[in-house]
Amino acid sequence: MNAPNYDSWSHAHDLTLVFLALAYSTDSKLSHDEVDAIADIIARWRPEASRAEVHEIVLESIAAYLQSDAEEEVVRSVRSLEKALTIDKRREALEDAMRIAEADGILLNSEQNILSIVASIWDIRATKDRLLEETLVEIEARPEWTVLHDIAFLFIVMAHGADGSVADEEIAVIVDRISSWAPDMTNTEVRDVVRAALMYYSGGAESFDMEAAIDSVGHMLPRAQRLVVLDDLLAVAEADGDLRQAEKDILETLSRAWRVDVRVSPLE
Repeated sequence: MNAPNYDSWSHAHDLTLVFLALAYSTDSKLSHDEVDAIADIIARWRPEASRAEVHEIVLESIAAYLQSDAEEEVVRSVRSLEKALTIDKRREALEDAMRIAEADGILLNSEQNILSIVASIWDIRATKDRLLEETLVEIEARPEWTVLHDIAFLFIVMAHGADGSVADEEIAVIVDRISSWAPDMTNTEVRDVVRAALMYYSGGAESFDMEAAIDSVGHMLPRAQRLVVLDDLLAVAEADGDLRQAEKDILETLSRAWRVDVRVSPLE
């Protein structure tokens, strides 16, 4: 996706988009107080700009956020900032993002996912971990959520993403593959993991959640196990018939993200 069509689009706009993603993730609304808080932070990043110019940056960013594929646009901005900012500036920006996320007194799962994605792309996970340890606000936790849930979540994304449904044979393959990851778990426990991931996905999971799961698996598992996850995903994709283009695209995306090769037969 290309950057929004503003001649004045800048890295300050990119940073504003990150802050907007956090502000909107709470209740899908943006209050005047939140706009003013974001403007105050951007003013520190652009001290040469007048208050009117800062507000123009914020308003243009809001328009871009509302008119585009917001999640994809935010990730694009995060990647742009990774190249533009020094590591010290990236740490400073993450601290500002944390202040936006903390403003309502609780760090939601959605906000934690966004912060994790930003920290991962900017290669400053330690800063994110420190900020979470130091925060004084409540941290919302997904109960008993593990990397195994992330794997199950990705399996469900693969099963559902291509045709908008999850077939019985796909569920059977998912349960079987999750069982191989946790041989000490009973069938009931395995199904509980799959059920929890399915409920989370059904509850309105967004691109940020998939990005967070991808980052978790990539960060927690060694290369050999990431290859196994890709092989399992291929099995899930093929469970209901031929491999679709959308499924092939997911495999290739994960292959790049995890820096491992996966062989996918050309589509006929």
